[in-house]
Amino acid sequence: MNDYVKVDVNKYVRKGLENGSLIPFKAEKFARIIAEQGIVGEEVISWSTDKDGKPIKEKVDSIKIDEKTNNPGWIATKANEQGDPIIDGNGKLNQWIIQDSIFKAKYEPDSENHGLYKPAGGTQIFVRIPDNIILNQWGQEMKIAEGGYINITNVDDMYGISKRDFEDTYRPINTEEKRFKI
Repeated sequence: MNDYVKVDVNKYVRKGLENGSLIPFKAEKFARIIAEQGIVGEEVISWSTDKDGKPIKEKVDSIKIDEKTNNPGWIATKANEQGDPIIDGNGKLNQWIIQDSIFKAKYEPDSENHGLYKPAGGTQIFVRIPDNIILNQWGQEMKIAEGGYINITNVDDMYGISKRDFEDTYRPINTEEKRFKI
């Protein structure tokens, strides 16, 4: 039951929407992050937890040049309300890599706090997943434990997020968006 199953995100979401196992809802991002542009080749391990709170290695990634901007990607670190890096209960720093073009579309500098970035943009649409899955996300495999989420706002760029990271980052603003189709 705790096995992770590799899925094609488009097929998984389409099937779940059709059979009712995945129910779309809207959420808004509220969390700020610490971010700095990385050095090409620099490696980052993204950690999360399974449904029992045990650490799982979500993915290993390295900084690459973004083909859209010709700039290196960014290393993002989850920050608390004071702007300090968050270390989870398993002693892991919560970091991930964001391509330069995606970073610039999703974040803007927090003018009141140097080195912090706040979310830009509007609401997003998610589904909560009932399975342990492995997604191919931006060319990397990512494990997402049961109870995690898939952002389905852009059907050409759907991505997963762990339950813990979702709850630390997003605020649901309604319960369902039933008209959403892929």
